[in-house]
Amino acid sequence: MHDTRHDNHRQGVMLIVGSVCLLALSDALVKYLSAALSLWQLLASASLVSLPMLAGCLVLRGGLAALVPERIGWVVLRSLLLLAMWLLFYAALPLIPLATAAVGIYTTPLFIAIIASLVGDERLTLHGWAAIGIGFAGVLLVLRPGTGLVSFAAILPVAAACCYAVAMVLTRRHCAGERPLVLALGLNLSFALAGIVGSGLTGGIDDAASQQGFLNREWQPLEAIEIGLILLYALLMVTVNTGVARAYQIAPSSLVGTFDYAYLLFAAVWGLVLFDEVPDRLSVMGMGVILIAGGLVMRRRGR
Repeated sequence: MHDTRHDNHRQGVMLIVGSVCLLALSDALVKYLSAALSLWQLLASASLVSLPMLAGCLVLRGGLAALVPERIGWVVLRSLLLLAMWLLFYAALPLIPLATAAVGIYTTPLFIAIIASLVGDERLTLHGWAAIGIGFAGVLLVLRPGTGLVSFAAILPVAAACCYAVAMVLTRRHCAGERPLVLALGLNLSFALAGIVGSGLTGGIDDAASQQGFLNREWQPLEAIEIGLILLYALLMVTVNTGVARAYQIAPSSLVGTFDYAYLLFAAVWGLVLFDEVPDRLSVMGMGVILIAGGLVMRRRGR
């Protein structure tokens, strides 16, 4: 069971909000880079930056022993779940607008609340469930299922949301004692392995097919701007992974998961700045509803 004596709800909320702001930017970078290189090249290249950085920080703080997780099995499972989440989400980004992908994956807090309640240590009150329901209504208002906006590609972020929810509840219950940098290192190791394996599988694809998409494109020569963006992506992901892991360690997953909704606003901002994607009135209303839901949950827990 998780020891709540070291919980810090305010810091957990601040960490998750800052992390999802940077996460939205990193996802926008992935969408931009998807036109030039493969997902596998991106993961492998970014890992060349992130892995030495994470490993170096850990060794400086605690020696080689700091690289080894206390509960390695749970850390490996968490890393695989998050890898599946990122692969599903990134596969959708070239196919649908960033805002659509955002609302798909941000069914996550609903799944988190359900899972956290089922395991028995974070049962929500009626008011808590009402706030989560309001937030999910905001997601539906943005996504508007049945209007032609939802496609198979839009389902991929929802599947990613399920993986993310399980991983975050697992972080709270079984990885709370791990260093956030260790958790980030485990995830980035899985990124590196996925990049190597994926690159090997796409290496034999013929030239015509290799130009078709983000998942089956061969390695491409990189220009200076692309190298710079990959470096920025790697730095962002190290920061985000560490911040998210720490947020879920020090605050209840249902609370942190609700403030995860702030990603929707940041995704809208980055979509506008980088891709000229302007949310319509209903989308803006839905995002406002989502923010109100987060405020309600925070207010109830602050009493």
